[in-house]
Amino acid sequence: MPRHTLEPVTLIHSHAVKGRKDYVNDVYSGKAFDRKVKDGNVLDKSIHSYRMWFNFLKLALELEEQNAVLITRNSVKRESTEKGVGGMVDTGRVTHKVRVDRTKYRDWDLYEITNLSFDDWWKDHEHLFVDQVGKVLKPHDVVSSNPDVFTYEIDKRRRLSDVIKDLRSHYEENKIERVSREKYPIEGKVRPIVLQNRFNALVLKLEDNLSNEEILTHKDNYIRATDTRTAKGKFQGEYGRVIFELIGGSQKNWGAKQILLSVCDGYFVKHPTKTYL
Repeated sequence: MPRHTLEPVTLIHSHAVKGRKDYVNDVYSGKAFDRKVKDGNVLDKSIHSYRMWFNFLKLALELEEQNAVLITRNSVKRESTEKGVGGMVDTGRVTHKVRVDRTKYRDWDLYEITNLSFDDWWKDHEHLFVDQVGKVLKPHDVVSSNPDVFTYEIDKRRRLSDVIKDLRSHYEENKIERVSREKYPIEGKVRPIVLQNRFNALVLKLEDNLSNEEILTHKDNYIRATDTRTAKGKFQGEYGRVIFELIGGSQKNWGAKQILLSVCDGYFVKHPTKTYL
């Protein structure tokens, strides 16, 4: 009986990502983690964050197609802590059927995703994730009627500090609050390489071709060093524990399984209310 799903699965479209120094094909930057402006637009997070969302979603769709049931906690026997009850008790196994909420991904063209690379899919969907930056109006430009923007004329002879002060006063007087234009925001701080490590660990364990030690020491650098737990040479004899932390996680530090289920529900990285444990 497989440990991570109730029944074995076969992955055809989802694969572990080889460790690379740089994602040179990323649209918005020559580096994987920049938020460079392109054509007047800027991403709220690094493009690699969206790449990992796409990868987790593709994996979820592939597992859903196979009616996969994910095991997020295996049953173990522990000493009873209930008063008056002695001996060992079974904690019970926790499972979740992999099912993608399609109402959350109306604009993603889900039927295409399993057969597309991120780069090909991104060309037609990057507009879902960008915010527009400010621009200088030319003499004959028409002032926008968009209620989400306002036009402010600035005398270039004034000091920058005074201009900033005026803008702040305008925001306060008009009760302007920042509202993201993104339909699909990524909440919280994201470390893309940590996400990639967790994704790779889950995919490789589902494929079940490599041992924990082989995954962590593979020449393709599937698990990149992000801290002392995943630094090369720091986990001899603890391969299973490191992989378990990457996949299983906890309520505080989510593992790949929890991220996958959160993505199924339309959230990345964390669901605002569920823990899946």
